[in-house]
Amino acid sequence: MAEAFVKSFLQRLSSLKLQENEGSPCLLDQIKKLQNRLEDIANFRREVGNSSKQEDGLISNWESDLIEIVNDAVNCIDQCVAKIRTQDGSDQDLSIAQFCSELEKIDERLAGISSRRSQLDMPPLPTLVAKEEIGLSSSTDVVDVVGEESFAPFALNYRNLPSYLRSCLFYCSLFPGKISRGRLVRLLVAEGILQERPGEVMEDIAEENINELLSQGMLRVEIGYKNELKVVDPYHEICQLELQQGEDSQGLIPGEYWIEGIPDDHWACVRNALHTFNFLRVLEFENLCIKSLPEELGNLIHLRYLGLKHSTLHEIPESIRNLQNLQTLDIGCSRMRLALPSGVLNLLRLRHLMLSMNETKVLSGISTLTNLQSLTGLYLRLGIIEELRSLTQLRKLELKDVSEEHANELSASIMKMRGLVSLSLDSGDHWGKELLPTLELFSPPQFIRKLRLDGCLVDLPHWVCSMEKLTKLRLGFTFLPEEAVFLLQLLPNLKHLTLWEACKVKKMNKEFCRVGGFPKLEALVIASMKLMEWTEIEEGALPSLVFLSFHSCPRLMSLPEGLQYVTTLKELKILPLHPDLERRLKPDGGKENYKIKHIPLIQFLPLSLLV
Repeated sequence: MAEAFVKSFLQRLSSLKLQENEGSPCLLDQIKKLQNRLEDIANFRREVGNSSKQEDGLISNWESDLIEIVNDAVNCIDQCVAKIRTQDGSDQDLSIAQFCSELEKIDERLAGISSRRSQLDMPPLPTLVAKEEIGLSSSTDVVDVVGEESFAPFALNYRNLPSYLRSCLFYCSLFPGKISRGRLVRLLVAEGILQERPGEVMEDIAEENINELLSQGMLRVEIGYKNELKVVDPYHEICQLELQQGEDSQGLIPGEYWIEGIPDDHWACVRNALHTFNFLRVLEFENLCIKSLPEELGNLIHLRYLGLKHSTLHEIPESIRNLQNLQTLDIGCSRMRLALPSGVLNLLRLRHLMLSMNETKVLSGISTLTNLQSLTGLYLRLGIIEELRSLTQLRKLELKDVSEEHANELSASIMKMRGLVSLSLDSGDHWGKELLPTLELFSPPQFIRKLRLDGCLVDLPHWVCSMEKLTKLRLGFTFLPEEAVFLLQLLPNLKHLTLWEACKVKKMNKEFCRVGGFPKLEALVIASMKLMEWTEIEEGALPSLVFLSFHSCPRLMSLPEGLQYVTTLKELKILPLHPDLERRLKPDGGKENYKIKHIPLIQFLPLSLLV
């Protein structure tokens, strides 16, 4: 934990920008001296497994004292720099001299700390490993800590991981449940715990780390509606033991702050807290019940990730323009319409902008944010499509209020985004009055893996079935003819398919999926108010299906014959469940129970509970 504080403070010193009139030789020398002292301290580690109880006590006291000194140094720098920048002339010279004196006192205290630590017989370590950035304990042997033979193979695998993968796995374990892949990637980049490689995009490196952990069985994909990620249980427990040792009730892990559900009358406490977390890199609010954020938000100049999901905000302060390191601004799923301040257009390092599910007013000039990789929840309006042409780095694009009048201009803009991997087009009208453009002249970027089309379609766009790299597809309120939906089984790499009021049929036939169709489909979600029956699945069809969900299919009376042959199926959901089908599926005498008895997890919600 102490090493994490030291490294975080070193990053703060490295990023400290002094104006020309502040950078006196004395002050610069003192800062350099402090950096050298801290780097010297950082080049140690302790071997907990070999230390005596008495030594453990000394180490604990040493770390507590070090954290206290670093916190004092943080406050000293922030207060002194703020004071100096309000002065000039002799007053400023005097404050700079006092600043030097304070830093010298801190250096003397650190010298004492360094002397004490050298007596603890700790071998030197050339550099801090990445795990210490997020509060992991030092090189404790997890096999000894766990103390159970059944954990030994997992603990050994954990210890054998390269430090950058161990950091990634540990970070994933901080989330009590599941986490979406996209959010995890953005957080890993914001936290700075990835190994940078010249010429490579950090989000790609994060994806690579996640894939490595998946391949080693330490992370798993929870196949379902969202295909979220979760740490496999033995490794999650190992990481929690590491957390208990490394954090040792010292408080929050440096660089992160999660806040949930703050009413107006408690906001003053949070405003005061923001003055304390000077190095904050990640700040997430959930269910924020206030109308506006304070101007003090702009003081968090190291912030890289700001999450404001499910909030009731009406406005964001103009001081957000000060957050020049901000990479992610997530106001998705906000419950109110709000206007983005003009200061957002100054955030030139912004990479991910997630706008509200309710219409967010976006000022002209979004084309200046040329580093954007994600832009979601954007409502189309006059002139905005032309600005999209400048955002050629986009990898994820989600547009709302798309109509036929946008077709040609929109096609031209999207085709410039050659690295696009996720595209969502929503007409905003889910009951068939507004047609979604089929984009007949459209040629989708070759790397698109995720596609969402919400809105009425006369026919399936011809280019959809040519998307060989497509892994995830949602058709919502498209009301397509039955024959168009049958063509989807030809997509060779499709893994996740959602048909949400996609087709107006009462009966699905075996033509929906013949043997050889949907070769890699793992998750199928069907929502249809009209569907009454799926007649048959041919034996050998759907060879990879793991998750099947009937959502909002209240008239569904029968499951398909042949479902019993889909032996890969692990989870079935029927929400709600018609009473006639409920009787036929009962384990004690139900006529259709043989179709589902091989499925390990079955979830039903009887229709009677909804009436």
